[in-house]
Amino acid sequence: MKKILFALLTFAALTFAAEKVYLAPISLVGMHGDYALVSSKLMKAYIEDDGRYVLVVGNEQDSVTVDNQAAVREKAIAKGCSKYILAEFTRLGENVLMSFKLYKIDSDAPIWDDRLKAANPDDFDPIIQRVARNIGTKRKATKDDDIYSVTQKETEDITRKSVSSYLGVSLGGLFAMQPDVDALAGISVYLHFDFGYLLAGLDASYYGIDNSLEMGFINLSAYYPFGSRALTPYVGGGLGIGFTTYDSDVDDTMYDSVDDRAGLSGFLGGGLLINRNSKLLLNLNARYVLNFYKTRNLEWRKTDHGKELVAKDHAINGFQVSFGIARGF
Repeated sequence: MKKILFALLTFAALTFAAEKVYLAPISLVGMHGDYALVSSKLMKAYIEDDGRYVLVVGNEQDSVTVDNQAAVREKAIAKGCSKYILAEFTRLGENVLMSFKLYKIDSDAPIWDDRLKAANPDDFDPIIQRVARNIGTKRKATKDDDIYSVTQKETEDITRKSVSSYLGVSLGGLFAMQPDVDALAGISVYLHFDFGYLLAGLDASYYGIDNSLEMGFINLSAYYPFGSRALTPYVGGGLGIGFTTYDSDVDDTMYDSVDDRAGLSGFLGGGLLINRNSKLLLNLNARYVLNFYKTRNLEWRKTDHGKELVAKDHAINGFQVSFGIARGF
């Protein structure tokens, strides 16, 4: 019982802490009146989900219109609101121009406004989602590049919702934790599936062409994106099979040891997805590669009688950076 009471009190506190905003009846030009009712309900749901405002939706009984701003202001004050919204939807040919303005009750100038174009009523939902996220902030809804509220109007230029997987290639360098090895150049190929909240797939890499150290990996990988915008940072990791070929040159001898090993390998890292709302995806990546198997290394060790050549096994790990490009399909 105490837990239920605490939850109710918490909810009430959050509700009263949110600012009350009055939404005047939406003005429609060249459209059926039902769209105003549906759009008002969507605005209330999305704006209150965002948590910054409590939306008081106006109705016919309020006897106000967006053309009479003074009357709307008085109605907002009467309903205990500190701000009010004027929204107008105007059909222009096949498109609908949607205008939103947010006012303080003590000002005639809007503190936030934006206009968005809808190809048809199916675009109302993603547009209202954007407005709800950005209204009252320094950001315009037109600049909101959330990839899961793309409108049909925008898909005339770019396509995103049909993209669920990417096939790509990246070039980069691997800096091995091995004193006698320079940075290794290499290439990676990857196939990733985009589930929105998670990217997962297969990564294959090879580094060290014409070098004393060659390293390769085939990993099952998963990446967590921080958001769903076109420019999205992410973290992730993978686990799979790695192989290492190490040519250990020993100073002061003609001895040359080549050791081939394979075993469990993985990585941890992160990066930046660029242009995620398009079929052409760019990717900046940095990761730390971990090999859980050991490679043999020959080295001199001092003894009481001088020095002797010994074999020492250790795991060769390293830092990998790369830049990739992928095609969505």
